[in-house]
Amino acid sequence: MTDALPGGAPPAGLPPAPRPERSHRESLFELVVTGLVGIVLILVLFATMQLYFAVQDGIRYWVADSYVPLANGAFYLLVIVGGVYLVLRLLRRGS
Repeated sequence: MTDALPGGAPPAGLPPAPRPERSHRESLFELVVTGLVGIVLILVLFATMQLYFAVQDGIRYWVADSYVPLANGAFYLLVIVGGVYLVLRLLRRGS
């Protein structure tokens, strides 16, 4: 009686079947992919910061001086709402 139980679990007293080990090539491939994803994320962060400052310069150039604080406040609020939305979306996706 070495058949698995109806739930798929091995019978009591038997050690679990050994897991097949991943090859060195698979782990190296995963490491390279993880490194590339990290590099892309750093580039995206840099581009986001550049866009943020470019929008600030655009606001200073296109908006009258008396309305620059209002335009900056609206932009900051938009950035905060967008960031909170993305964080909540990631948290919901993860759970």
